[in-house]
Amino acid sequence: MKSNLTDLNRLLARQNFKDEKELQAFLNNLTGKSLYDLPKMDLTPEEQAEDLVYEAYNLTPAKAKKNIEKALELDKNCIDAYEYLAAIEKKLEKKLEILEKGIAIGRKKFGGKFLKENRGNFWGIHETRPFMRCLQHKADMLWLLRKGAECAAVYEEMFELNDGDNQGVRFPLMSVLILLDEIEKFKKYDKIFADDCSMSMLYSRALFAFKTEGDTAKSRKAAKEAFEANNYVIAMLTDKNFQFSGVSGYTMGSPEEAEVYLLHAFFAWHETDNAIEWFINTVINVLNKEEQKVVNGSSKNHKSVIVPFKNRK
Repeated sequence: MKSNLTDLNRLLARQNFKDEKELQAFLNNLTGKSLYDLPKMDLTPEEQAEDLVYEAYNLTPAKAKKNIEKALELDKNCIDAYEYLAAIEKKLEKKLEILEKGIAIGRKKFGGKFLKENRGNFWGIHETRPFMRCLQHKADMLWLLRKGAECAAVYEEMFELNDGDNQGVRFPLMSVLILLDEIEKFKKYDKIFADDCSMSMLYSRALFAFKTEGDTAKSRKAAKEAFEANNYVIAMLTDKNFQFSGVSGYTMGSPEEAEVYLLHAFFAWHETDNAIEWFINTVINVLNKEEQKVVNGSSKNHKSVIVPFKNRK
């Protein structure tokens, strides 16, 4: 579905501002107006193609197909169209093939001088977003096909193109790097995002610490912090009947958040020898100590924690 911000971006692109002062004056003139009230514009063939793709998402398959065909007639380099075609394709290999077409267009369109001038800010530029989304879809497809090294390479490219990481590729990247034993690369990105204390990063740090150092005070501390951030992860890792449900959103500390993390981290945990058992034992020991403090009356503010797995002794 097309955002009204798309029309605003198009309107701004049609202006020829001499400096920031003129830009600010133009924006001030729009203050208080609805985006629906923007001046009507004669759309270029490329913009018409984009709009046809936006509409396709709300149409029946038959009508959507006609929209996409018309979009590619108007603009054979419409990356949005290839993103849509990949989204409705069921076979992973075919999805990847379609995405590659869109990505190839993006590399050509946004290479050279454009790349030099905008490297690191690709998500901040409206016209590059379809290209960035195709890259993310490609990485996801490569991961599902168990092509870890190729998947990591795409995530790293995305980070280089958009170092603010608006798409959050650092989260799956860290898990993939652990699985690939890319120790130095993990340390590199962990240093870059040292201030990120999200659940995904905490679990990645805990697993990495255990894999590289074993059972140490540092790895146990990392495990405790991860468990406190979300205690559903270990339950899913130890559940033989666990299946991904395909969640699209989550709140902090929720089962949905744990599932999103495990989309890329599941194999990293299961293929790191004794990692799950170590994590369980570490958490149990921590909780036993906290319970003992409560018994001894040394923790007035203790909050009870429910351990969501059956292995607790």
